[in-house]
Amino acid sequence: MTEFNNYEQAEKYILDIPFFAKSDERQKSGNENLAALLDELGDPHKRIKSIHIAGTNGKGSVANFIKVILEEKGLRVGIFTSPHLTDIRERIVILDELITKEDFLACFNKVRAAEEIVIGGGGNHISFFEFMFAMAAVYYEIKKPDYVIYETGLGGRLDATNLLSPEIAVITSIGLDHMRYLGDTIESIAYEKAGIIKKGVPVVFNTKSDEADAVISKTAKSLDAEAINVAKTNYIINDLSDKTIDFSLSNSYYKYEHLNIRTSALYQVDNAITAIVVANRLLSLRKEAPLSEELIAGALRRFYWAGRMEYIYPNVCVDGAHNEAAIERFIESVNASYKDRDKYLLFAVAEDKNYRQMIRLLSEGLNPARVYITSIFAKRATDPKEIAEIFREYLGNGADIYDGVGIESSDMIRTAFEEAKKHEDKMLFCVGSLYLVGDIKRMKAEALI
Repeated sequence: MTEFNNYEQAEKYILDIPFFAKSDERQKSGNENLAALLDELGDPHKRIKSIHIAGTNGKGSVANFIKVILEEKGLRVGIFTSPHLTDIRERIVILDELITKEDFLACFNKVRAAEEIVIGGGGNHISFFEFMFAMAAVYYEIKKPDYVIYETGLGGRLDATNLLSPEIAVITSIGLDHMRYLGDTIESIAYEKAGIIKKGVPVVFNTKSDEADAVISKTAKSLDAEAINVAKTNYIINDLSDKTIDFSLSNSYYKYEHLNIRTSALYQVDNAITAIVVANRLLSLRKEAPLSEELIAGALRRFYWAGRMEYIYPNVCVDGAHNEAAIERFIESVNASYKDRDKYLLFAVAEDKNYRQMIRLLSEGLNPARVYITSIFAKRATDPKEIAEIFREYLGNGADIYDGVGIESSDMIRTAFEEAKKHEDKMLFCVGSLYLVGDIKRMKAEALI
């Protein structure tokens, strides 16, 4: 096999790999090929202690909250997340540093060589996500952080990352998403997420659903795994502005007063509390005392997660909410901070989402003064004109203006964004897809908008 000799070649090769390996679509790909490849590499995913996170929404935020807390404790932490917004290397990070292009290329060549051996022995090519997971495992084995936090790509039970043997499992909020692969009920989706629970390994969960909680508790009990429900942690929000949230929390083991996170996203309070519970349980496994209030407060002040209620201009906020549950939490946050201010909306969505329900929620809950619809730069893009018609259905009677609400559509994100942004006295919220957020952030970085 000829090694690739530059980063750009490796990046293109990976981005051209199908997201799923060839197999039954409902079951995604099995892990047999990936397991064989990792065995060929010496099972690097098992050589560094790991934390495994699944959930419909909040996985990346919880992972980053855990990361900053453990780093405040003095630990070196790696984090593997998806998707990326502007740079594929965002998926593989240690101490806020993206994997270098040189290390990316070296890990790529190592995984590709192992895959060739597996294929030569009768195996098949692995999927895009499996390839990235294998690269991450190789990289972290070389760099040897104290812990690696791995976020599932889709589901849990059949996910590539489920080959891990973690110290602790985490399940975040659960809602209806990816139903083509995971089932069409909360219980069926919770079953897939609960598939990351391992025998005797503690699981911390904060699903926001009684039905999901029941599935997770039952699964944990069958595996003699301690099940820690974050919903039993009490909290209050002391103060909320358009830039920060001050909150306090308590449970049977510890109490923290006036913690502050730099965001207006109310959903991040749940994610922060989940991470605090995880970090304290993890440290108890190390026979260490609960974390101090000072340490937690210092860690939370460092938290940043791109694309989640992120202000890229004073009057422009981008948020990656891309399913019904996330849209509901987005609306809650916007209305809490901007109750009396006109809100403009820039919306784009992938075709495999339940976008009619997302549009209904936005129309009824956000009460936008104007709506701009565009299309994402992705194969799963929807037609802006079709999306505009659904907004018209929920906002009025079929005309372009209803009760002063304008609805405009454009195939070009740049055109739609610039038209929406020019009203600087209004708050513009860009939502519906992480692809949209990534496209906007990329254009801003390139000084195109």
